Amino acid sequence: MRNRFVLLLFLMLFCGRAVVAEEIPAQKMISFADSLFEKGDYYRAITEYERVIFFYPDHPLALTARFRIAHCYLKGDRLDQAIDRFRALSMELPQEEVGRRAYFMLGEAYYQKREYSRAADIFETYIETYPGDERIDAARIKIGWSHLRQGQWRQAAEEFQKLPPDSPLHAPAEGLAEGSEKYPGIPTKSPALAGGLSAVLPGAGQLYINRPGDAVVSFLLNGAFIWATVEAFHHDNNVTGGILLFFESGWYLGNIYNAVNGANKYNRRTEQQFLDGLQDKYRVSYLYDGHGGSMVAFTMRF
Repeated sequence: MRNRFVLLLFLMLFCGRAVVAEEIPAQKMISFADSLFEKGDYYRAITEYERVIFFYPDHPLALTARFRIAHCYLKGDRLDQAIDRFRALSMELPQEEVGRRAYFMLGEAYYQKREYSRAADIFETYIETYPGDERIDAARIKIGWSHLRQGQWRQAAEEFQKLPPDSPLHAPAEGLAEGSEKYPGIPTKSPALAGGLSAVLPGAGQLYINRPGDAVVSFLLNGAFIWATVEAFHHDNNVTGGILLFFESGWYLGNIYNAVNGANKYNRRTEQQFLDGLQDKYRVSYLYDGHGGSMVAFTMRF
């Protein structure tokens, strides 16, 4: 009885697969998955792309589905899975279009993961491996950005300037090169100076990094503890004075640390604002071309 049940279940699954494969062509299945992708429903899209691969493993659209699954993981911020999928495709089919696209997007995945050095290496290899590919200029743009995100503004400017005059990305690249050269002019605060000011006068370092609220709190808190400690020792209340001195030491050192940390945060914030502004003005995006391929689109905002 049990064997008959297993056999019946197998036949139902096999027939179900055959019926679905016959009734729903691969193009319709992948079109539905694409519609989910466009809506941002990446994980349902992955399921539908997997369905294409399952029912049509030898169909040309199966490779398209594999690429788009990796793209879904990338868009869904599951970068490790995206990296694994893009790498597998690029290694399996290095001379085919889908393999080249996958290797390019592998670099993009590492870039989004903020592994900028690794991303730059991949894009450099891409340029060396596929010298005639249409994505070469976009790869140079990404190399430049990888340098810039690491604070290597000179290398970034040099990379942006490598784009040939006849490239459609030449004008934006020139703008990025000019923007890179402005990197040293990003407003910064000295962590050492902030800490030194707060060591001399609690709250002064916070005022230096434009945090007046923290400056007032630090000044009043440390001032109150210092006054209370002095008063306690002045009235020969050494035990109380010692306890207050112990706590004041913590507040005083915390005040210095707060100023130093605040200066570092200020520098990171102003750098991020500068880079985000530059990226918003010269943005690269990756789109489908309607035939299973991807395109690089470059937009400028004025």
